[in-house]
Amino acid sequence: MRRHITTNEEKAVKKLTDILADLRLNLELVGYHLAISSDLMYNRLQVIFETATEEKEKQNGNNI
Repeated sequence: MRRHITTNEEKAVKKLTDILADLRLNLELVGYHLAISSDLMYNRLQVIFETATEEKEKQNGNNI
């Protein structure tokens, strides 16, 4: 039986979801600090969001 190898991308998603699942985390402050950090990090996060939006729309389109 083949064992699933967890990719770096899957590990990153796990870390992000663990962080964002903490209801004590102030997302507005996270956004503030992201905005004042480097443009590179902001742009990379935008790419992640846009890709996730496209994939979610594909999934929702298949469920109709």
